[in-house]
Amino acid sequence: MSMVAEKEFIIFSIGNPGSTNRHSTGHIVMKALIEYFGAKQLFKPSSNSMYSMTEVDNIALVKSNNYMNDSNKSLKQYIEQEKIGLRQAVLIVVYDEFDLDLGKVKISPFKKNESHNGIRSIKEYISRQSADSTVYKLGIGIGPKPSNATTSTMSSWVLSNFKPDERQIIDNLSIPLAIDYIDHVIDVNGEIQDCSKLNASFTKRSNLQI
Repeated sequence: MSMVAEKEFIIFSIGNPGSTNRHSTGHIVMKALIEYFGAKQLFKPSSNSMYSMTEVDNIALVKSNNYMNDSNKSLKQYIEQEKIGLRQAVLIVVYDEFDLDLGKVKISPFKKNESHNGIRSIKEYISRQSADSTVYKLGIGIGPKPSNATTSTMSSWVLSNFKPDERQIIDNLSIPLAIDYIDHVIDVNGEIQDCSKLNASFTKRSNLQI
C-alpha cells in the first residue's frame, strides 16, 4: 500500500471508554491499526479532550473517549480543535455491527435511518456539516445477535465480553479484513465506486481464507 495520497484520512473508532467488550470492537480494531501503521501510541491533546489520537503521514487515527451515544461530541471536538476541513478529508468510522456475523466486515455510506446508537450520533453531526464530505462506516461484525432479543437483552449482550473463541475470530479474521478495507480506501483515495461490489469482493476473498 502506498502511504502517499492526495487526501487526509481520518479513521475514527467508537465504543465505550475503558472496555473491550462487543460494543467496543471498534476500539479493538483501532489498537491493531496503530500497530499496523507503525504509529505512536494514542494521546489526549489536552486534559479535557473527549478523544485520543495519533498520526502517521496523511492518516489520523482517532479514538472517541465518550460513551457510544455521545460519539458525535468527540468527533465534533476533534474536527474543531484540530481544524479539520471535512471536504478535504475522508472519514471512516469503525464500529461494532450486530447485524453482521462475527468474522465479517462491511463498508457502506451512512443510511437515512441508522439503528446503531453510535452511528446515529455521528450521523447527526455529519449531516450538519458539508454535504460534500466523504464519509464511510466500517462495520465489524459481532453477530449473530440473540434470537428474539429485547431491548434489555440486546443491551446486556452488546456489553458482554467475547468468548475466547469469538475473540480469536476477531483477531484472526475481522482485524486483517478491516485493515484490507482501509488499505483499499486509501489506495483509491477515498473514491469507492460501489460499496456493494467492494463488499462482495472482500467477502469472497475472506471465505477463501476460512
